[in-house]
Amino acid sequence: MKSIKVVIVGPFNAGKTTLVKTLSEISMTHEVEVTSPEERAKKRTTTVGMDFGIVNIGEGYVVRLFGSPGQQRFWFMWKVFLPGAHGLIFMVDSADRESVPEAAREFSRALSTFRRLPMVVAANKQDIRGAMSPEELRFVLDVPSWIPVIPCVATDRSMAWKVLGTLLEEVFRVSKIEV
Repeated sequence: MKSIKVVIVGPFNAGKTTLVKTLSEISMTHEVEVTSPEERAKKRTTTVGMDFGIVNIGEGYVVRLFGSPGQQRFWFMWKVFLPGAHGLIFMVDSADRESVPEAAREFSRALSTFRRLPMVVAANKQDIRGAMSPEELRFVLDVPSWIPVIPCVATDRSMAWKVLGTLLEEVFRVSKIEV
């Protein structure tokens, strides 16, 4: 069995854990109650350590998903996930306009940290009225034209697969992984 490693990063409450759970046949997530009042206003639990999931994509391949916690204090984990990574999904809560400045800073950091990897941006929560369009997010986050920005609802299996599938097309195109 051949393995493809995909790292998922993005701000707090962007939908990383949900994406891992939606895509995975086997997932391991560990969440604890949020203690920060600002974060608690958005959701009640947060990831501890990492999210992990396995997706069998057929043809003798599995995708291992590694989701990072969203808080800035856990950015050091990105370097833990980087070795052996084949691609990156950057998740953004497109309905939370207040989180966009943080998302822009984090995206800039992701570009420099994961610069050699194929990457997609998942514009999550597109089902919420007033969510920014993928085109708006491309502009606000200053996403280079070669990186796809994909509309997403992380709880919707077909949309989650569109995000992963788009990334995997690029991974197979640029890497030495044989199909």
